[in-house]
Amino acid sequence: MVTTTNKIKKIGNGHFIPLSAPTMDALQLRAGQQVTLSTDDGTLVVRTVDDDYAKTREAAAKVTQRYRRTLVKLGREGDAA
Repeated sequence: MVTTTNKIKKIGNGHFIPLSAPTMDALQLRAGQQVTLSTDDGTLVVRTVDDDYAKTREAAAKVTQRYRRTLVKLGREGDAA
């Protein structure tokens, strides 16, 4: 377990908490990596985003957007059966 004390910093309209190299290593994080932040009873929880899952969701969103009308029609055909 790595414990550090940091100040929250403000840049423009955003805020960030700088993470030390030992903290990044302990969490197996890298600069630019996407994370999910949540709170649990006053505790900040940082979780890595599964890159494969995120890529799959992104691909599904593109397909859904491109073929929206077709998918709606297919859904209506399924209701008739």
